[in-house]
Amino acid sequence: MKVRACWSALEIKAELSVKQLRAETRQTLQLLESLSASQGRIAQMYEEYRCKAVKLTTATGMSAVQNHRQFMVQLQSLQTRVDNDIGKTRQYLQVLEQRTQLAEAQRLKMQSLLDLDRLAVRNFENRREQRGMDEMGMIQFNRARAA
Repeated sequence: MKVRACWSALEIKAELSVKQLRAETRQTLQLLESLSASQGRIAQMYEEYRCKAVKLTTATGMSAVQNHRQFMVQLQSLQTRVDNDIGKTRQYLQVLEQRTQLAEAQRLKMQSLLDLDRLAVRNFENRREQRGMDEMGMIQFNRARAA
């Protein structure tokens, strides 16, 4: 009796799945950090331009004031987009975490099945070996009585 190859193959497949999900989680966390850094830079830029808006007057020109306002509106829309991307990334991280937990449970299940199969094979081999030893003992006992 041999250990079935299917359990080890399924365990390897499940482990690869877990590794891929963890790698994807790391990439998503890096994306989240990058988005957070961008959010901070945009907020800083917006604050700087807001302070400049107070200093701008109609003396600097109406078109300069209009351009400044338009740029601030663009910064606000960019900040909204980054906020939305951060929200989507966090949701995706939650999905990845759930998928990783399921894949890890599957991997543990396959590992348990492999361990159980190995134990069954070992028990079978032990019983067969014990039977062989019992037969040898009986043969020796019968020879000793016959002689």
